[in-house]
Amino acid sequence: MWLRSLLCSLVLLLTLVPPRTAEACGPEFPHRLLADRVGALSELPAGSFRKEAGRLVPVPADPFRVVEEAEEPPDARKGGGEKETALYAAGAKAFKSGDAATARARFRELLALPAEERQRFSTFAAFMLGRNAGAGFEQDMAEGFELTRQLVRDGFDDPLGLAVASLGEQARRLLEKGDDAGAIQLYAEQAAHGSQNARSSLFLVAHALAGNKARLNTALKKEVVQRLMAVYVWTRSREWYWEDSSQLTQVLEALAQATESAPQVPGLSIADKLAAGAWRGGRFDLAERFASVEKTPLAAWVQAKLAMRRGDTAAADKLLEEAAAGIDEHEDWMEETVGELQLRPYCRVAGERGVLALARGDFNSAPEQVLTSCSWPDLAYVAERVMTVDELRQFVTRHPTAEERTCKRELEALWYDQDALETKTIPGRLRLVLARRLLREGRSTEALEYFKGTRWEEPARKYADALATTQQNVSNVKKAEAFHEAAKLARTEGLGILGTEVAPDWGWVDGMYDVSVYDEDPERLSPGAEAARKPVGKTPLVGAQEQQRAASHAPPHPNRYHYRLTASVLAQQGAELLPKHSQAYAMMLCQAARYAADDPKRFQELYRTYVKNGPANIEEPWSFGQVCPPPAFERALSIKAPQSKRAPFRRRHLLMLVGGMLIPIAAGAAFYLRRKRQPSGP
Repeated sequence: MWLRSLLCSLVLLLTLVPPRTAEACGPEFPHRLLADRVGALSELPAGSFRKEAGRLVPVPADPFRVVEEAEEPPDARKGGGEKETALYAAGAKAFKSGDAATARARFRELLALPAEERQRFSTFAAFMLGRNAGAGFEQDMAEGFELTRQLVRDGFDDPLGLAVASLGEQARRLLEKGDDAGAIQLYAEQAAHGSQNARSSLFLVAHALAGNKARLNTALKKEVVQRLMAVYVWTRSREWYWEDSSQLTQVLEALAQATESAPQVPGLSIADKLAAGAWRGGRFDLAERFASVEKTPLAAWVQAKLAMRRGDTAAADKLLEEAAAGIDEHEDWMEETVGELQLRPYCRVAGERGVLALARGDFNSAPEQVLTSCSWPDLAYVAERVMTVDELRQFVTRHPTAEERTCKRELEALWYDQDALETKTIPGRLRLVLARRLLREGRSTEALEYFKGTRWEEPARKYADALATTQQNVSNVKKAEAFHEAAKLARTEGLGILGTEVAPDWGWVDGMYDVSVYDEDPERLSPGAEAARKPVGKTPLVGAQEQQRAASHAPPHPNRYHYRLTASVLAQQGAELLPKHSQAYAMMLCQAARYAADDPKRFQELYRTYVKNGPANIEEPWSFGQVCPPPAFERALSIKAPQSKRAPFRRRHLLMLVGGMLIPIAAGAAFYLRRKRQPSGP
């Protein structure tokens, strides 16, 4: 049994993981609606086949035990009475040797014992009676499997989960006989009890029916098959990328015809799933038809997509609001997805409403909707580039705390950045975004309040103190020393105290990637979403107001790791306060260039400044912009400016000029005195 369970588990893993487009190796980022707004409003997420397969029939109030691990529970075959244990062992031995008649006799003999003498192995015997069915006693199949389930209901032991397994075994026999509908009914019941193997079986049957028109039309006469195929076309539509897409149309049309007059079963509706599948498949006519049949959250979501395709954003937002009101906040369709993490449906709908709020310039509603979406990268953009600092501070004040589990799944899917060590909540992350924005704007006192209690509190305080010193009534050398300290902190702690969560620093991936590069090649969407891109894209989704805000709230430098240029500017400002012939002046320029190593133009400008103004000789080994010894500020305090090489010439020139002016004056005075001393005539 363990080998069969292992194989079933492998099949389940391979079949239930949604197929994805083939891409080169690279990082997988959480889904971001604001990265591709047209795509976000065009796409309708695929549901979870695994979840929906467990809802094809009502979930029993008292489900059977499910045991589908590779290893059966320890001591599962122990604890029975002496007689029942011996009879089951004899029957199992005969079954294994191929002696079906003897095996059948021993199992029936065990089942004939008084109930109190067969508490442990009754379910074993009944289950094996069904498996042992063959020529001459075919009726044992249904009898044995159904008896297994009845015995469990009556309270007999079921340590191996044979009641659930009997549904699958019986379904497989019906499938072999060509009874697709009967098999699907049993597999659906098995899935409703929680069997993962049943979900795999349902997928394989649905896949086979989709490729066989005659077989499909016959099976669709049963409502449970209609529900299965509706779920299949909605949740597995990406498979049509790899196969003949006409199959999807074939299944949709067959379902449309089969459900024309089908009664609606409360809680088991399929029209909304058909609408969703039709949208994802690009059959907008069928999506329109099915979405109007009944009012469900999924149907409202499809109608919102149809409204967006018509360009009616007001109607779309209203329908999304209706959908959000009915979706279970904890519903998750992506538990078996590999690769890019998708948002929960409730969060996704809120995020789409946030996109529409931004498009109409509603900067009060947009942050609230994006917060509800639990998409931190999207919220980080709104917090960094859309809201003003004061709006962000008010927003943080309105959301001081949040339950750790509110967006736990989404936060756990983020890159394990440094912020994850400081806070486990989105409001906590927002406080850090606010702190960094305040510090970038020079509002240090306010910033420190939001850094409080984090690892960045101390470096942020030192940075603020250093900048404050540059404004005090101290010597220029002391100011330069403070600029040096601030520059060093901006470079070494910049991402934590000054960095942006989104462009250009991309703090939410710890600065490891320029995420905008990956945004240039968006993920391929479903065929329906790709077909809807053009009409949806006719509606402007990034307004002039948002663009103006995003530009005005950008950090001081557009370069990636912008805080490095901040450090370079601070170092240069310090250098300008020092004697140009000093070692400290040269080393401050050297460090400014090293901090700006990623900006060749600025590096060259700083080098030219040094060549023009710096000292000719420095004792320590150094290399401009690469190896920069610490500035010797103490030596700079005692240095007197040397005379310029042009000073002697200037003095000679001045003496000559003064002398030239004095000669005529002296000559005139001499002439006057001479005339005065001459005797007068007779």
